[in-house]
Amino acid sequence: MRYEITLPPSAPVQGRATVGRWRKEIGDSIRKGEVVLAVETRTTVLEIESEFEGMLADIFLETGTEAKPGVVLGIIEDESPEPQAAPATEAAETEDEEPAEESAATAEAGLSAAAAKVSARARWLAEASGLDISGLRGSGPGGRIIVGDVEAAIARKKTEELPPKPEPAEAVAPAAPTRQMMLTPAEQVWVQRMAQAHRDIPQYNITMAVDATALVAWRAARKDAPSITAIMAKLAAEALMEHPRLFGTFLGRSWRENAQVNMAVAVDTPRGMMWPVLHDVKNRPLDQLVLNVATLAQRARDGALTQHDLTDANFSLTNLGMFGVESFNGLIMPGLSAVLAVGAIQQEPRVVNSVMKTRHMVRLTLGCDRRIIEGTAGARFLARLKELVEKADL
Repeated sequence: MRYEITLPPSAPVQGRATVGRWRKEIGDSIRKGEVVLAVETRTTVLEIESEFEGMLADIFLETGTEAKPGVVLGIIEDESPEPQAAPATEAAETEDEEPAEESAATAEAGLSAAAAKVSARARWLAEASGLDISGLRGSGPGGRIIVGDVEAAIARKKTEELPPKPEPAEAVAPAAPTRQMMLTPAEQVWVQRMAQAHRDIPQYNITMAVDATALVAWRAARKDAPSITAIMAKLAAEALMEHPRLFGTFLGRSWRENAQVNMAVAVDTPRGMMWPVLHDVKNRPLDQLVLNVATLAQRARDGALTQHDLTDANFSLTNLGMFGVESFNGLIMPGLSAVLAVGAIQQEPRVVNSVMKTRHMVRLTLGCDRRIIEGTAGARFLARLKELVEKADL
């Protein structure tokens, strides 16, 4: 039987919806309730689950194309027989009356009596593999050819065939690159938001060098070695509670003080930069934050973020230290008032108590919206964060 994959009637599709990543390829087995593909909207990513069990037989809409309710996205097949159009008795009578014509039709199709009894899934697999099933014996009920019979025949065919001798490659001058790569829907939204940020937010940046020697030693003493991103999120949240303007919301002629720190963390994904949100960072233990950061990053890379994962941010954190970047300026996203950029932790010579020593240093850059955060306010926040990092009391 063939079953159609469509958007569920209850799917919250508002505006344009786009086919995201297919989780299955043609020929893959699918269980009932298993996620087959993701569909991206302007606000979230919908996971489409299969209502049937079988095999993905066809994909009609590729990644990046628009998906509308009612449009068939793909086809799932199973091995149950299709409904017969004519009764068996009528077919039997026709056989008795015109045996010569039936035999000729069978010969013309190139099928044996057994091959006329084949499941749709087995037929698809045979055609895709270039396998002739005219002489194949079926092991299914009534001699029906099933997927296992086709797979076994394909395996035998591979062992009998020798790989062709490679022909010498001709020297061809490399062609100039001509591909035009479309931005993903997520990247298109990101471009619009960044253009809005540059246009509307009067941002300034201040950088402070921080001695992270105690923090490095604290991490080295722990077996789990929590990520720098999770540690900086925890320490920044503690400093933010003492400086509410840094995670406040600018409203034009006023600003709103927020009760908890909801921190958007930059994650690099195959579909572009994503900013999943860690909610209530101040009141979460560090071990839980480490798990939350890892889980959100994986969901972002898989295209499985929920609406909750992408909303209510009031501060942002970005870390390029793992790439060796010493310092950089983050960009404040529309709706937020500040962003903290974390650079690489590197060994540098420093004078400590009149003695030259090698210390682990990290540069923290704070980007602030001047409409709500004055330069001194940003500097005081960085100074407090510097104290927390150098103390490393986690």
